Amino acid sequence: MNVIAGARRMRHAGRWIMLIPALIALLFMGREAYLAYYLRGSFSIGSGLLALIALVIPGAVLWLAGWIVEGFAKDTD
Repeated sequence: MNVIAGARRMRHAGRWIMLIPALIALLFMGREAYLAYYLRGSFSIGSGLLALIALVIPGAVLWLAGWIVEGFAKDTD
């Protein structure tokens, strides 16, 4: 596998590692907000936001690394 194909795979893997946990966390936070609004009347987003950030950062780093590697690997004709 050449470097550009590897970098492309890194970008795709990083995107999915970042987006899937983010969507799942947002769904759970939305459900929690809905239940809190109708059952208790108060809602704290702090723990959900912290979990979202902790899950998204590794994917974002891999995505960025893929862009950087692909940029260095391009020919400078």
